[in-house]
Amino acid sequence: MEQQKQLMPARLCVVDPDFDAQCDRAEKLLLQPLAESTRGMDEQDLLADGLAAFRRNRDSLAEAVARGPRVWTPNGRFEHEGLRIVTLPTARIDLLYAVLRELSRALVAASNPDDGLAAALRSLPSSTEDTAVGLVGGFARVMSLMDLTPDADTATLSAALEAADGEDVRLTYAEEDAWQRLAHRVTMLLTESPPLHRFLY
Repeated sequence: MEQQKQLMPARLCVVDPDFDAQCDRAEKLLLQPLAESTRGMDEQDLLADGLAAFRRNRDSLAEAVARGPRVWTPNGRFEHEGLRIVTLPTARIDLLYAVLRELSRALVAASNPDDGLAAALRSLPSSTEDTAVGLVGGFARVMSLMDLTPDADTATLSAALEAADGEDVRLTYAEEDAWQRLAHRVTMLLTESPPLHRFLY
């Protein structure tokens, strides 16, 4: 039982429309095209398995958001969207990090004509925003949020959600301070820009 808990840890995640949009870009513009274009290559199984794992993680996150609980500010007037505890198996996370490492390696080998994955990355449709480098960077940011590094603030908020046992949560002022710090951190990870008013009240 103890080993199972270690393999399927409960993670604190923040799922909002910006995070969903980043997930869409990573799946539809990067992982799915690469899984299709690498058939017959050494990386075929890794990328196909990675795409399936990514989709399962997205399903788990969506289920956690639908399940609740809803999390409210101390005054009860505003809801903190998408603050949830979700179970994402360690094996899936490790697989996606392996995909990320392989994509990073291929970016470094971009000029090598004999590197099949590098060629597949070069063949991705690109725009000013959606270059191969930008898409891999976006995937890395998504992974940093799916696998949010624990700290004192995540521990405080996880304890508040777990203590509610599925009921709606109204944060204390100390917990709200933890949320504001987490929101700052999440926004920096997601957008690489200073936090804006969308997480404040």
